[in-house]
Amino acid sequence: MRRPRTLVLAAALVTALATSTLVGLAAPDAAGTTTAAPRAAATPPSAPAPVTRVAAATHRRRTKVIMPVRTAAGLPRGTATGRISYHGGKVMTGTVHVYVIWYGKWAGTKAVPLLTDLLRGFAFSPYAGTNATYTDAKKHKVSTDVQYAASVTDAYSHGTTLSDANVRDVVQRAIHANALPSDSNGIYVVLTSADVHESSGFGTRYCGWHSRTTFRRKPVRFVFAGDPTTQAPRGCVPKVTTTPNGDRGADALASTLVHEIDETLTDPDIDAWYDRWGSENADKCAWTYGYTYRAANGGTANVRLGGHDFLIQQNWVARTKQGCALS
Repeated sequence: MRRPRTLVLAAALVTALATSTLVGLAAPDAAGTTTAAPRAAATPPSAPAPVTRVAAATHRRRTKVIMPVRTAAGLPRGTATGRISYHGGKVMTGTVHVYVIWYGKWAGTKAVPLLTDLLRGFAFSPYAGTNATYTDAKKHKVSTDVQYAASVTDAYSHGTTLSDANVRDVVQRAIHANALPSDSNGIYVVLTSADVHESSGFGTRYCGWHSRTTFRRKPVRFVFAGDPTTQAPRGCVPKVTTTPNGDRGADALASTLVHEIDETLTDPDIDAWYDRWGSENADKCAWTYGYTYRAANGGTANVRLGGHDFLIQQNWVARTKQGCALS
């Protein structure tokens, strides 16, 4: 198990990647000082459905997969009934490391310690076990050993409006400057503060997305998720009166973050697990929560991870009888 670490970097950035050093990357306040609750014991999932390869559909040629916004029209067609199938690609196995890039202004916010604890409590949890119902062609199960590894802060290296290419560049710059390691079994998460826009449709088309690129001849799987409190309070925040930690942005990010991690684990190169309409495992259960309970602050919650209550969407399980579940 790799010990979590937080790297501090204060070098100046120049524009060209080939000669750049990283600017404004520093450890987020309190990220390295939070203490997670002991791990929940793993719950052995039911036997996964037999792996059947399906020819990849043309819609999988896209380079990113989005988490849909919450709308009155409901979820994409086939979400609740269509089976998910294996299309021959890789899944993530072994110990998976999660690296967080806090983009924008995060100092003193509740989101940093809260989401760090969430990631520290994810590994081997009953919820993580839902992903272990997925395998590759050699029957290797998707990992539940998903470890928070490190974090850095990027203080607006690309301003307050990011394109998809900018998000990718934020990740590559962090690796290029050795602020984060180059890890072919890692997931790099770019979380943006409430004042940062993503120009390809954050809040109108999606709440988050995951993608893949190559850097230094290694695969890089990365995620975008933004604080929706000012840009998408209707489309990207759960429809509840009170969120379990009293911070609507951080609580909304918790579910989006888990959504994208689930999908990156089971479909890291966008050619493994999805249904006939292109929906991945977390897409098929987006905005559904199953059994809920009342948190200490009176908010609605359904799972406890890292010592905190959260309202996390369910995940699609690939057992013989498929459907949404929390464990």
